[in-house]
Amino acid sequence: MTARPGTTSGNGNPVLIVVALLFPLFIFIVILWRRIFGVHSISQSFSIVGIILTFVHLMIAFIYQRISLANYREIIKDAYLEKYGEVDSQYIQDITTGITIHVNNLYFNVNTFFMFISFSIFIALAFYLWDSYKNKAGNRDE
Repeated sequence: MTARPGTTSGNGNPVLIVVALLFPLFIFIVILWRRIFGVHSISQSFSIVGIILTFVHLMIAFIYQRISLANYREIIKDAYLEKYGEVDSQYIQDITTGITIHVNNLYFNVNTFFMFISFSIFIALAFYLWDSYKNKAGNRDE
């Protein structure tokens, strides 16, 4: 799903179809995680530790993504320099910014898969923790 630099896809970016399906899938996964946590009645301390760990994982994974993008831009610059003898830095920036067909391999890989899963766990744990605090506050009022 990733085109070589200097080429275009006649059909646009086919990954946009997959991206459209990810949001409903994300909501569904969060609901499932939340149900799992509710059935197993995990402790609040486990929830807090889980939130911290998933947040740390997300930050490390995000930094890794940024480094990978910078490395990919350097690879493209080197390839253009070798092939054409000069580099159009604005062109390199344009084809590697946003959801373009030239960076699909950076957006859809093992790292982003685990980021997706971690973020769903993070949100589900936050909802679970919120519900448990709300329930404790409701029990105190009675």
